[in-house]
Amino acid sequence: MNRPIGIEEAQPRTARRICFLSSMHPARDKRVFDKEAVTLAAAGFEVIHLCPGKDEEAGVEKGVRIITYPRRTGIRGRIAQLFQLYRDAARVDADVYHCNEVDSWAVGTMLKLFRRRGCVFDVHEDYPSTFAHGRFPLWMHPFVEAIIRAAFLVLSPLTDKFVLAKETVSGDFRVDESRKLLVRNFTPRTGLATAPERTDPACPDGWLRLVHLGFIGKPRGWPQLLAAMAMMQHRKVQLEVIGEFNDNTRDEFEERVRELGLEDRVTLHDWMPFGEAFERLRAADVGLIVFQPGIRNHVYAMPHKMFDYMAAELAVICPDFAVEVAPVIEKEECGLLADPADPADLARKLDLLASSPAMVREMGRRGRRAVIERYNWEAEAEPLIQLYRTWEMRQ
Repeated sequence: MNRPIGIEEAQPRTARRICFLSSMHPARDKRVFDKEAVTLAAAGFEVIHLCPGKDEEAGVEKGVRIITYPRRTGIRGRIAQLFQLYRDAARVDADVYHCNEVDSWAVGTMLKLFRRRGCVFDVHEDYPSTFAHGRFPLWMHPFVEAIIRAAFLVLSPLTDKFVLAKETVSGDFRVDESRKLLVRNFTPRTGLATAPERTDPACPDGWLRLVHLGFIGKPRGWPQLLAAMAMMQHRKVQLEVIGEFNDNTRDEFEERVRELGLEDRVTLHDWMPFGEAFERLRAADVGLIVFQPGIRNHVYAMPHKMFDYMAAELAVICPDFAVEVAPVIEKEECGLLADPADPADLARKLDLLASSPAMVREMGRRGRRAVIERYNWEAEAEPLIQLYRTWEMRQ
C-alpha cells in the first residue's frame, strides 16, 4: 500500500520544521529538492518534502525526509488528491508549508486558516497563461486567466510570503512588496570555482554535440529542432535529450526521427540524477532552449537549464523573444539567439556553431565564468535561508 512514510515515526524536532508541499513536483525535483529543501536542511532546519511518488522514492536523502503519496493525473484526479494532500500535510505538523503549485498552495492556505501554520507560495511560472494555454481553446484564454487571477486574490491574504523564481511573475500577486522574495533558479556554484576549465576541443572529429535537458514537448520545440537538424548543411550533428515528454508526444517524436532519417543521431534518456546529467552536459558542445512563441510563460521563462548549460561550458541556443534570459546571452556573449519557431533560422545558427569550434568553446568559457561570478544558486539561497531564520525569531 502506498502511504505516507515516516510521519508517525518522526523524531522530536530539533529545528523549525518546514514541509515542501508538492502536488506535481517529483521527490527529487531540481529546484524544490536539490536547491531549496537541501539548502534549508544544511542550514539546520528540519525539512520534509511531501510529494507524489512511489514507495521506494521515500526516505531520507541529503538531510531531507521524503514522504510520498499516490500520484493522480488529470484535473479531476488532482482535485480529488487535494483532500489526501491536506490530511497528509496536517499529519506532518510542520510549522511552515512551502507550496510549489497552485493546488498545493490552496492546501497550504487551508492549513494556515484551520491550523494556524505558516504558508509560503513558491511561484515557478506564469500560472494563468500556462493553465489556459495547456487546457483550453484560444477563445477561452482571457476568461480562464481572469478566473485564475481571481483565485489568487482570494488565496493571497492567507499567504505569509511569496518566493518568486523570476521577476516577471510578481505582478500577479497584489500584496506588499515586503512579502515577496526573489530566489532565481540559478545553478549551484559548488565545485565550479576550483574545477578546471574544459580542455577538450569542441566538435571533436567534426561532430557538433547538442543536448536538451529537462521537459520536452511540442510547445518546447522538438518538431522545429528535428526539422532544423534535417536541413543543416553540416550533417555531423548529434542530439541527446535528457528528461521527459510532458505532452505525451514521445511516440510521435520517435516516428518523426525515423521519417527524417535521424535515428543514428538522436538519443533519448529518461530522468537521471543531476550529477549524472551534468556529466553528460560536460560531454556536449551546445545546450538548447527552443521554447515556442505565443505562450506567455515562454516569453517570461527563467529556465534553470540555461545556467546549467553555462556552468557546463556549453554554448547556448536561446529564444530571441525570452525577455528574462535573452539579455543574459547577449550580455555574457555565451551563445546565440534564434527564432525557435523557424527551423531554417535554427539550422543557420547551428551551422554557424558547427563551423566555428573555437567560438563554441570560448562562448562556453564565458558562460562558466559568468555563473561563477554572478548567476549561481549560493547567492540566491542566502535570502531564502534568512527568510526562515527571521521567521523562526519572529514566532
